[in-house]
Amino acid sequence: MSLKKNNIIIGIDTSCYTTSIAAITLEKSIILNEKIMLNVKENTKGLRQSEGVFQHINNLGELSEKLNLLHNNYNIVGVCVSKKPRPVENSYMPVFTVGYNFAKVMANSLNCKFYETTHQENHIEASLLNSKMINRDRFLSVHMSGGTTEILLLNRKKNSLEYNIEIVGGSKDISFGQFIDRTGVKLGYNFPAGKYIDKNAIDCDIKILKGLKTSVKEGYMNLSGLENQVNKLIDSEDSKYISKLVLDAVVRNMYKSLTYICDLYNVNEVIFCGGVAASKYLRNNLSTKLRKDKIYSHFTNPEYSTDNACGCAIIGVDKYETESFGNK
Repeated sequence: MSLKKNNIIIGIDTSCYTTSIAAITLEKSIILNEKIMLNVKENTKGLRQSEGVFQHINNLGELSEKLNLLHNNYNIVGVCVSKKPRPVENSYMPVFTVGYNFAKVMANSLNCKFYETTHQENHIEASLLNSKMINRDRFLSVHMSGGTTEILLLNRKKNSLEYNIEIVGGSKDISFGQFIDRTGVKLGYNFPAGKYIDKNAIDCDIKILKGLKTSVKEGYMNLSGLENQVNKLIDSEDSKYISKLVLDAVVRNMYKSLTYICDLYNVNEVIFCGGVAASKYLRNNLSTKLRKDKIYSHFTNPEYSTDNACGCAIIGVDKYETESFGNK
């Protein structure tokens, strides 16, 4: 094994619901992608930040054993961590400080490079991994998770690895993840409920004659009205049909937003990330609708779409290569 192949970058991300670590070679081959979901009590809709911080501390202690095993075959030359949710001023969540400080201790102990990124950029880079996107210098990224529903316009900065990221659409109130999880909890499923809602929707044979009423204007969506409509139906309709109504509404909202935004900004490629983007129902139905308008959707594997640290590791490799070899 050559020295370059023997060198790896570690990625670390401590989000609202997942503790993640990853390791990647300088050729961007992933050799480790581990995560631990934070425990959420039954019949609850989420975690307090203080609870998340406590669990991340314990989880990183457990995951550090995985990292220790890498020392036998690899040389850790850098650590890259999500420091905050977004690459904007005043973006902050306590849970990210756990991963940030763990990464600093690790980098100082190993005397290796230390790099910072954000949770949003981590998601984008992980979604681009193995993507067949044609234009990586200008595209849309849709982030759909438990706390976020945003449509982003990305333009690569001149002579840079980084992007200018502009929010051009999304939800004005609750996120798609909140809508799905709240519905799932009311149907009796554990939080997070996305996988149950997705399976129900796929298994439902009932045709939707009249879907939930959507509210979309110039790329922005109001989603709380969808939740109110579902609450009126939840006691009278089959759980599979309710699930299908929910994801059908996600598809139609996103379709209306994206067709408007793609036309406005002259973009025809969209990459999806976040836990909601792992939905098979969403992938199949939204991709089909958008393709008719010559808008091309790019979905990565679920392990890279949901919370993970692979994007952090990829960003770390790019920064390391730029500093060390000047070939990026």
